[in-house]
Amino acid sequence: MQKAIRVGILIAIIGFLGALVIFNSLNPSPIDMTAWNNAMTKGDPETAKHHFVMYTDIFCPYCDKFSDAVAANMDDFDKHYIEENNILFEIRVTDMNYENGHSQNSRPAAQGAYCAAKQGDFWNYYYALLAKIYRDYHSRGIGVDRDSERIPNLPTSYFYDFVDSIEDLDTESMKTCIENGETTAEVDEMTKKAKTKVNGGVPRFVFDKYVADGFYGNWNTDNDYKQVKLLMDAGLASK
Repeated sequence: MQKAIRVGILIAIIGFLGALVIFNSLNPSPIDMTAWNNAMTKGDPETAKHHFVMYTDIFCPYCDKFSDAVAANMDDFDKHYIEENNILFEIRVTDMNYENGHSQNSRPAAQGAYCAAKQGDFWNYYYALLAKIYRDYHSRGIGVDRDSERIPNLPTSYFYDFVDSIEDLDTESMKTCIENGETTAEVDEMTKKAKTKVNGGVPRFVFDKYVADGFYGNWNTDNDYKQVKLLMDAGLASK
């Protein structure tokens, strides 16, 4: 009798677990749309169906290849991915290369990004700074990968002396913010959080539950954008 009861209980447990698996497969957990900094997002978090996150360091050349390719094809990227596929696109800026001893420049660059976010214009600052770094260094083969000549340590002014060309940013406020390290605590907090999500370095891309590390373009924005699209489409196709 006791054996029959144990068998019955075991069958019930197995049945419950099977039903739970089926329920979870039919009712997957919702995608977390929580942004670390809302000013560093594109898309509508209230209606977005997908969350695409890029963990980056502005002085990571592999990260820059991705962002430079997106910048060169911004209209297509925004229309096809942000609007048509209803994606919340978020960039999480860190100073990991500073923390790892690879680049002193990544700290003031990250501080500048968060200073611009405070003024509500992260995106224009981010792409303008990347364009400046490309003109000054990447286009000359400097800092393009781990084996190339390194970008020298830059003065703090490098990270705000161009913002007078960005309509919605106040140059003096940016200068004060960066020079005084007003966003240092936020940079430190975000980098610490990112280190719990990133294995080994950046870029790391998290598209809903799809994860990819690294970006291996060749500094040709047409070719690199093809790689961007492969990554985005892989994320959209993942379950």
